[in-house]
Amino acid sequence: MPETRLDTPTIASKFSREQEHLLALQSMQTLETYYQWSYDLFKPFIGRRILDAGCGFGNFTAIARKNAEYILAVDSSSKNIQLLKDRFRESAVVEIAQLDLESDNEFLRAKHIDTIVCLDVLEHVYDDVALLERFFKTVQTGGHLLVKVPACKWLFGSIDVASGHNRRYIPQELRIKAERAGWETIKAHYMNIAGVFPYWLRSRVLRKEVNFSRTFKPWQLMAIRRVVPILKILDQIIGPPIGQSAILIARKPTKRNSD
Repeated sequence: MPETRLDTPTIASKFSREQEHLLALQSMQTLETYYQWSYDLFKPFIGRRILDAGCGFGNFTAIARKNAEYILAVDSSSKNIQLLKDRFRESAVVEIAQLDLESDNEFLRAKHIDTIVCLDVLEHVYDDVALLERFFKTVQTGGHLLVKVPACKWLFGSIDVASGHNRRYIPQELRIKAERAGWETIKAHYMNIAGVFPYWLRSRVLRKEVNFSRTFKPWQLMAIRRVVPILKILDQIIGPPIGQSAILIARKPTKRNSD
């Protein structure tokens, strides 16, 4: 697919920690099983024309493209865009666009998007409800919004600050904000109870001032890859009362015309 580039004056100012962010994404790129976990949670609600909003290195896009007709993978980092171009150069399904999600992007409506995926992005934006409203206007009627964000406000600490997070969430807050933006909530729940203690230890006790994924050594990342299938089963069994992340699945109702 052709590359789309939108130069936005505010993009550069949002990347004072860009190098740290890129190093964190490189670490996460090795955790294919973790992105597969997210994909499996969302799979029943993923359509054929997808917007991967704030896609990073495109780890979710790489999984979703197998069953998609079209994916628009967008990010505001010029360095990410170059990596995405290299990664998906041979893909007939994936289009790359550089844009600032917090700006109006009218061109997205012409893409006939039926699914918006937004993984670990809302916590970075200043006005998350405004972004949810933009998503609502972008997606086709009856389409879905699939969100993952950092969870549990009491976990907020040094790692969140180093990662550029403005907040952490609880599922109820996600539901309220999405519904304020016009969405109809299908599910809102916690994910990854096993990640709570390691995050609390590193961010609240040890006060590490780096992105969470960069606090793990290579052997620890390898161990995480191996135990993710077990963690998925654990979450399914106990229906976690807390979690390192929160998940939202919402739908644009057919009875409301917001356009």
